[in-house]
Amino acid sequence: MNGVWLIVAWCLLAVSAHAQSTKPSPAAEWYRAGHVTLRLKDTMRDFSAAWQFDRADNGDNRVIREERRDGKAVNGTVMSICDDQALLMTGLTPERRHEMRELDEPVLHLQLVLRLLARAVPEGPAAFGGDKLVEINEPVTAIRVRKGQDARRDFNVPWQARGRIKREGGGEIAYEIVLNHAGNTPQEPRTELQLAGVWREASRARSFDNAMEIADWQVFRVNPVPVTTGGNTVFEQMASTKPLRYATLGHLRRHIERAWSPNPKVAALTECRP
Repeated sequence: MNGVWLIVAWCLLAVSAHAQSTKPSPAAEWYRAGHVTLRLKDTMRDFSAAWQFDRADNGDNRVIREERRDGKAVNGTVMSICDDQALLMTGLTPERRHEMRELDEPVLHLQLVLRLLARAVPEGPAAFGGDKLVEINEPVTAIRVRKGQDARRDFNVPWQARGRIKREGGGEIAYEIVLNHAGNTPQEPRTELQLAGVWREASRARSFDNAMEIADWQVFRVNPVPVTTGGNTVFEQMASTKPLRYATLGHLRRHIERAWSPNPKVAALTECRP
């Protein structure tokens, strides 16, 4: 993960063709967001959410989640710190061996929004004139968002996006987009997603202080694990299944620096910048 929102769209986002280019197009600037809010409604799944994404200057990331699933409220916060070596959460009950999903779903939908913004306003946010109606009909190329090998979602063709993007005060750009896309098979019904929120290059949480209390948070160690698919081996970020507890964010950072050793006399092998 390595705090890559500055490059491609917050942590864990698959590298886009724009960001891979030697001279990125202006549309790649959408992926430099430090703060994004996303209100999502998926009527096919009886699911709605209000997500707030913030990237600190040191690459740490936070997602504040307010959701409603099948009539039940699910509210909590997820953080990824120190080059994504630890996953923190509060207010959430992750499924065992699927702890990363608490971060995956919001991030995949963030990718979707950034893809749509880049497609709708290819001149980039800096040159954006201030108010634009969105009307995109795509019959050929599906939107495929990925986070590693396991977390993925396809928004299949033909898809249509309708809405509006408007510049507001404080460096924020507001968007309201309705995406209608085909299912995975001809038998599946079309799905409509309502997406709305704001985009801003500057984060609203430039840092997460070492004094931040996390005693009530669950902390999961994240390790790169080799996964072989089709003869190719890649490293997936996998969270441990046993949650740990730390008093403060600084306490956790010191443990990570010592390769998770509880012994304070062990020399630091890395640095977690606050």
